[in-house]
Amino acid sequence: MGTYKTISRLIVVICLGLYSSFGHALVLSNADIKSYLNQRLDVRIDIITDNPDELDHLEIELTQNAENNVSRYQLKYELVKSDTGSYLKISSSDVVREPVIEFTLDIGWSDGHIVRKYSFLIDPPQN
Repeated sequence: MGTYKTISRLIVVICLGLYSSFGHALVLSNADIKSYLNQRLDVRIDIITDNPDELDHLEIELTQNAENNVSRYQLKYELVKSDTGSYLKISSSDVVREPVIEFTLDIGWSDGHIVRKYSFLIDPPQN
């Protein structure tokens, strides 16, 4: 009976290991801000995935912080795919005059879901 239990557990562990290898991961990197105060916002967030086909089926929601009038900037996102990697480009329709910007990304795909909040202190341009 002990051998039967050991073999059964081994089979279960192997099956779970095989099942987990079919899951695909998606990772959001730290944000890289390319703009300064009194310019349109330009933020790049790298998306790292082991299955590039998942990028075609992402459900992305960009939520802005209602405090500090941040929502008036009408932030938008664009998914940029290239041979060197993929990233989300977050931009504003108007110049950013407040030094603090906050937003939340809610990203879902077939195998998972990520919610990540970003907060930036934007520097003035350097001359």
